[in-house]
Amino acid sequence: MRRAARRLHGLDVRVFRAVSRLRRGPLTPMMRGFTRVGTAGALWGVIAAAAFVFGGFYLPGLLVPWAAVAGAWILAEASKHLFDRARPHDSDMGIAPLVKTPSSSSFPSGHSATAAAGAITLSAAYPVFAPLLLAAGLLVMLSRIYLGVHYPSDVFVGGVIGVVCAALLVPLA
Repeated sequence: MRRAARRLHGLDVRVFRAVSRLRRGPLTPMMRGFTRVGTAGALWGVIAAAAFVFGGFYLPGLLVPWAAVAGAWILAEASKHLFDRARPHDSDMGIAPLVKTPSSSSFPSGHSATAAAGAITLSAAYPVFAPLLLAAGLLVMLSRIYLGVHYPSDVFVGGVIGVVCAALLVPLA
């Protein structure tokens, strides 16, 4: 078990370092923007509210994404207390984060949990916008690695939390 954990951590570090080599030019402001709007699921709440108002007051299209995002955020934040994982910059890799780093545990990523939950439930409620919503969700998730505040496995597990929350609630949309 420890050997598998060491291998996973080694893979996490290698992917994290590879992504950090991309941190130049026009990607950085874009990634900062996606991280900023993805904080606490704000992007998904705003999109759901706008779709509700401009999309014919479809109540499940508002409440299901809000519930999924809230559930994903709560589960991710509660999980951080179970897994006290240091953030990448605390691991002496010499790679500084490009945004202010939260003081909470790195594992799992709350941004990723809410991004997956929001993108999936909104895509189910408004399928014509699914490609844009899913791309935005993926960019929020990737921004966390790019900006240096999460390892890839933090983002992956956060995404899984969001997918599970969405899967439980999408039938209601």
